[in-house]
Amino acid sequence: MSGTRGRLALAGLLLAGAVEVWLAHRTAAPGGILARRGRLFAEVAGMWGAYAVALWCVRAVPRRTAVVVVLGLAVVLRLASVSHKAPLSDDLYRYAWDGVVQSAGTDPYRYPPDAPELSALREAWLWPPELAGQPRETLLNRAGVPTIYPPVAEAWFWLEHQLVPLSARDEGYELAGLGLDLAVLASLLALLRRAGRDPRTVAWYALAPVAVLEAVQNAHVDVLAVLLVLGAVAAAGAARGPAARGPVVRGPVVRGQVVRRPVLTAAALAGAALVKVYPGLLLVLLLRHRGARVRVVAVSAALAGLAYLPHVLAVGPQVVGYLPGYLREEHYGQGSRYLLVGLLGLRGAPATAVVGLALLVLVSWLLRSDLPLPHAAVRLLVGVLLLGTPVQPWYALLLLALVVLTGDGWAVPLTAAAYPLFFATILDGPADLAGRLSYGLAALVVAGAALVGRRRGRDPGRQPARAG
Repeated sequence: MSGTRGRLALAGLLLAGAVEVWLAHRTAAPGGILARRGRLFAEVAGMWGAYAVALWCVRAVPRRTAVVVVLGLAVVLRLASVSHKAPLSDDLYRYAWDGVVQSAGTDPYRYPPDAPELSALREAWLWPPELAGQPRETLLNRAGVPTIYPPVAEAWFWLEHQLVPLSARDEGYELAGLGLDLAVLASLLALLRRAGRDPRTVAWYALAPVAVLEAVQNAHVDVLAVLLVLGAVAAAGAARGPAARGPVVRGPVVRGQVVRRPVLTAAALAGAALVKVYPGLLLVLLLRHRGARVRVVAVSAALAGLAYLPHVLAVGPQVVGYLPGYLREEHYGQGSRYLLVGLLGLRGAPATAVVGLALLVLVSWLLRSDLPLPHAAVRLLVGVLLLGTPVQPWYALLLLALVVLTGDGWAVPLTAAAYPLFFATILDGPADLAGRLSYGLAALVVAGAALVGRRRGRDPGRQPARAG
């Protein structure tokens, strides 16, 4: 690699990073998605464009220089995105409210926020006086229903309430998300180093708009689940590559893959599922460990039981919260959420059946495979996102973090697929069309990568990551 090429690539990386920082700062300007509409979408789309250019350039920058520059840009990006009011999502207000309720000694699953029993707890930040008497008197979403979040998430909301002064408001919760996200970046770098992989691939997560906007600017609790899943990968030893040093550690074997600490791995994955439900899907992959299946199931069930027990004793079956209502709201119960399956003309129960069958086939294949945990997890999450076509962009955070470890760059476009659908849904646009186009394009990329890998006679997941 010539010095001139490296210098040009570094200049391109810095320029693309500067553009992304400027656009991140623009997204943090006053006025949310309903006020700024297409302008905000253009800024988010611009961030993705600058991100793509940065990834292209980073491949040609010397490793040590690239990592230093990428980490510096990552911190500046996240600080630039901190907003006085989260522009894309109001979830952090629900987090804050659940923290207030718990700190007052009330179980978060007992009452909805607008219950008269909680009226004395209403903070002016979350219940602005200027909204009094209006149809929506609070910044909270779904104020008429109980919380949806699992117990570990609720424990995090309580801790945030202790750490973040009310005077800090949005910014305090966003900075808490920034702290978790920096821990994710540190974990990714450590796992890459242990696996002997190219550390430049950390740029895939460090500079990604979905990480900047969702983990920090909108402070989604999903980033805590990502951190726990990375802990599971570390416990499994699944990121160790051929260049990793150290003694061979004995443990349960899955078709040639050694798992060093299956119980600790299961505990970390169960913890992630107790933050947001969907990471729990990865627990299925541990059933490949024949010598540890009973322990995996036992520790997962025990942790879930211990986490829910205080709430069950306090409120009984109300611990289910709003989860069933949420699934109905997202049209999963009616089978109309599956946008790509809908292209086959299927709706309702037939669509749900096709999605269920496809997931069963995918899981069956993964259970028979010898793919390491991160590679199997990437393929499972890709299948879930393409079949489920969720509106929420932040659901892709976990996939993106795992992709850094596996080098499966073909999955990166999928992490952007929800944004057109999200904007169209919130702004009452052609949501189905937007979702089918964006998720459809991502599906073509995935299918193309699978075809190329098959022609080469290998699974790309078994190869060391290449980032230039």
